[in-house]
Amino acid sequence: MTPRERMLRAFEFDSPDRIPLVYHPSPAGLHVHGEKLLDLFRAHPGDSPDVFSSIPAPPPGSIRPDGSYFESRVDAWGTTMEYSLFGIQGHAKKYPLADWSALDSYTFPPPPSLNSENAGLERERNDALKATHLLFRGGLSLFERMCALRPMDDVLVDLYTRDERFFILLDRLVDYMTAFCDHQIAVGADVIMFGDDWGFQNGPVISPEIFRDVYRPRYEKLFARIKEAKRRVFFHSCGALGPIMDELIDMGVDGVWHQVNRYDENDFAEKCRKHKVTAYLHPDRQHLVPLGTPDEIRAQVKRYADIYHRMGGGGIFYIEIENDAPFQNVKALIEAVEALR
Repeated sequence: MTPRERMLRAFEFDSPDRIPLVYHPSPAGLHVHGEKLLDLFRAHPGDSPDVFSSIPAPPPGSIRPDGSYFESRVDAWGTTMEYSLFGIQGHAKKYPLADWSALDSYTFPPPPSLNSENAGLERERNDALKATHLLFRGGLSLFERMCALRPMDDVLVDLYTRDERFFILLDRLVDYMTAFCDHQIAVGADVIMFGDDWGFQNGPVISPEIFRDVYRPRYEKLFARIKEAKRRVFFHSCGALGPIMDELIDMGVDGVWHQVNRYDENDFAEKCRKHKVTAYLHPDRQHLVPLGTPDEIRAQVKRYADIYHRMGGGGIFYIEIENDAPFQNVKALIEAVEALR
């Protein structure tokens, strides 16, 4: 099977020859482990079209006199981000809408143009890739983007107090993400990814009732655009979502990328099979991969492989290597997935 057919059969629970595999090109892991990690990726290729060809390194000027790494950058949205571990997502330090008085004059970055030369070239590249691969594209966000424009505590207060300005900004974000959806559809994405972390370690960030009232109709507006174009919706959300995960599944997402150690693996798999939802099988990167033993990692991979082989689909192994994973654990993970998928 080609990687594309393998992925499609996983989504359809139609017995792919192997469980598909996606590697994430995390700069942190590649920087720490270097060529030996690249060699592992090359020896055990996955089913996404990513090409791993070089080892990333901190840019000039980002290493301080004491040898530590630090960068401060202003992103396209006007948020000042600080980074203290190379290759790891930073933290917002200054927010363009920390004060609501800036709302009327605040402008979003230009949305991608559907008619630009770049869009045409992107479509050509994607068409070539789609001969053999299923294309995942996106990065759409409502909650996390809002929390990069205003401090998270303020966002939650605005949400609970039903501040009118919060809803003005939220609906502007929906309009922006609609244009982003249209672009991804136009350039040929097969699967459009959303990412909003709705869970803390032990429960959801907001009540299911507020999620259902405020966010569900806005997500559904975006999902409908994707579904009308015969594309798939994939939703990433870390933490223990509780009933909010049920809301997402009820909205018709085609795939979920969840934090596996917050759910019972068998119950979650059965729920996904019942609703024909495919899940990223992302072995626990919080405890297992950085702190576990190679044998524990191999045993966990086998549990996932057994479940999703038995179900005849519905799973995609996802591997992301960061800076804190010992190489013996990285090697055990990649080789176990290759042997058992």
